[in-house]
Amino acid sequence: MSMKLSLRKKLLFINFALLLIFAIAASLISIYHLQKYFKSRIYEELTFQAEMFEYLLTKSIWHANEWRGTYRLLQGIARSANIRLTLISAEGEVLFDSWVALDSLVQVENHLMRPEVQQALRARVGSAERISATVDKPLFYVAIRKNPLIELQPPFANVTFIRVATLLDEVQQTLSDIRYRIVLGSLLGIFLISGVGYYVSRKMAEPIVKLAAVAQSVKEGNLQEARFEPIPNDEIGELATLLNQMLQKLREDFKQMQILQKMRSQFLGNVSHELRTPIFALQGYLETLLHQDIDPHKRREFTEKAYKLATRLNNLLTDLIDISRIESGEMQMSFRYFNLASWLDQLCQEFQNKARKNQVELSFQPESDGQADVTVLGDMERLTQVMQNLINNAIKYNVPGGKVIIGYRQKPEGTEIFVRDTGQGIEAEHLPRIFERFYRVDKERSRAVGGTGLGLAIVKHIVEAHGSSVHVRSKPGEGSEFSFTLKSRSHL
Repeated sequence: MSMKLSLRKKLLFINFALLLIFAIAASLISIYHLQKYFKSRIYEELTFQAEMFEYLLTKSIWHANEWRGTYRLLQGIARSANIRLTLISAEGEVLFDSWVALDSLVQVENHLMRPEVQQALRARVGSAERISATVDKPLFYVAIRKNPLIELQPPFANVTFIRVATLLDEVQQTLSDIRYRIVLGSLLGIFLISGVGYYVSRKMAEPIVKLAAVAQSVKEGNLQEARFEPIPNDEIGELATLLNQMLQKLREDFKQMQILQKMRSQFLGNVSHELRTPIFALQGYLETLLHQDIDPHKRREFTEKAYKLATRLNNLLTDLIDISRIESGEMQMSFRYFNLASWLDQLCQEFQNKARKNQVELSFQPESDGQADVTVLGDMERLTQVMQNLINNAIKYNVPGGKVIIGYRQKPEGTEIFVRDTGQGIEAEHLPRIFERFYRVDKERSRAVGGTGLGLAIVKHIVEAHGSSVHVRSKPGEGSEFSFTLKSRSHL
């Protein structure tokens, strides 16, 4: 099982890793440049001393006839300067070495191929760093080739290369001490900065930990009381504000879900009730027809009632399927332009027989003169379903000798289509709820005329899918008008 690291620990780990990398890099760079600096200073110092000895050898203070004494004198000068001095001929023969006794000088090998001598041969000044084969110690060498314009005094007339060297033990010890101090300072810096980083990371992680605690509370279902505190005035505070907004949206969504759940439960109850009643009645009629010997007149009456109930069930199921498809988004709309007047006139003609049967006068009367060629944008098939519901209701809930008028009028926002009747009208208390599923103003009459209770709910959904809404104007005893607006070509 993998161990879970907290955000604070992750921040501390990242902070420590970055500090360590920075400290190592800074130490390496510092040591490199210090070594380079020291060696540069040694090179410059030894070059200066080599040139000083070159100048010294031009003076007439030396005694060629007393070579042993001159040798010891030059050794003393080199020791006082704390350097090793070597004088080399053009052929590479060592003529003098301050670290080698005069009697042992013949045993010193030829120095012509020494790196610093070869460099001096090419560029006058050469340098090298190595363990001396003669004295077996680490040395830094600088050799210069004698200036041809300078004439050296005897016994140094044959000297071509003047080489000076210094031990690197002290330099290496100094560099070692500096490296130690750099490493120690880096570790101390890491310790101090890590302490500060611990404090800072703790302060940074604290509001995030609080956010996580609130989120866990929300996860456990404490949606109403939970709140993210936007304490710091930075991105975390902005995140807390955003989370609070999301939490508020969740609360609203949760409330909406509860409302929808309640509506769903009511809907299922209504569906069960709406289906149970006609099915029970249909079952009773069929059972009577099957098991009882009744006269032909009654048999026909029961058969017609059973047929009406079956038709009502079919209409109810059709409407249930339609409203389910609309609410689930499965019913896709196909928008196109079509001629409004010819469409409404055709609908008017289709309902003439039903209107006459109900003793209602149905007519198409547009209120916008000279607008017979008005084209509107919409799904003609779904809008036909809307108008069929509205016209059918206007006829069914009318009174004998009543009127139903289908028409349209121009509005600034588009073309308003209306269905107006002179029927019973609707009480004001019912108007806010008439578009609810299965809501009926007159339940008994609605069932008697074959209403499913879903027609206006379907109307509402389809009209809203067209970016509009259904408006109702109604007075009891005077009639009602249902209307909605579609975008016409001149209003786009």
